[in-house]
Amino acid sequence: MLIFTQLSCNSEELDGKWDDNIKLSAKELIVSSDINSTVITTEGRGWWIMDIGLNDNWNYDLSAIDTTQENFVIEEDAFTIERKNATEIHIAMTQNETGQERILVIGLQAGNYSDGIKITQTAD
Repeated sequence: MLIFTQLSCNSEELDGKWDDNIKLSAKELIVSSDINSTVITTEGRGWWIMDIGLNDNWNYDLSAIDTTQENFVIEEDAFTIERKNATEIHIAMTQNETGQERILVIGLQAGNYSDGIKITQTAD
């Protein structure tokens, strides 16, 4: 009986399903081709960035940046991602002059819960 009680209390952890402990204010945005910036807030505080992709390029090296910290900046040619405190992600995109839409995906994780932000920048 004791084993059943322990398993039922931890069944969520055992099957790999965690509740949303990040709670993003927005998961998907469409912005114009102009220079854009936005702030996405979270209710959770213990998240980190696990990966970044821009138009299927997932080669952004995050190993030199501790994205678990409450303050960090990731600067690339097309975008900047900044965490200014535990619950704000500031995202800026440069003007899109490529003639094609750009899709920025930011993968977040907190414990065993994964989520993400997708920003589509138009190609006006």
